[in-house]
Amino acid sequence: MATPGRPTRTAAVAKVPDDTALAWELVAAARPHMARAEADDVHIAIGIGETFAAIDVLITAIARDRIAIGEDLLATVGTWLGCYLGQDAEPRLRLLLADVARASTDAMSAPEGRAEPWAAAGAEA
Repeated sequence: MATPGRPTRTAAVAKVPDDTALAWELVAAARPHMARAEADDVHIAIGIGETFAAIDVLITAIARDRIAIGEDLLATVGTWLGCYLGQDAEPRLRLLLADVARASTDAMSAPEGRAEPWAAAGAEA
């Protein structure tokens, strides 16, 4: 019960991600690494409203190719996956998402432009 003159507290409610927008964000990250047929299948799936299937393929491709994605996109995918708790594919997608998180963390922590000593131009083998 609210007390007069005092603001009431409300719990923050996570916004359910838009499946189509999420699918297109994942396409942007994965497309350069996908074969044309796989990308075509994803585009068709999104176009006909089969966004779960498209996102499934995209998460699988991103994990397979160890594509780093940003923290915000990773969090959005996690929130999206929470909406599908209990689906047959959900446990597998959670494992893949954990792989993506590790790959993304590794990519973000690797120093830019780091070259191994033996990879330097003119270095002797």
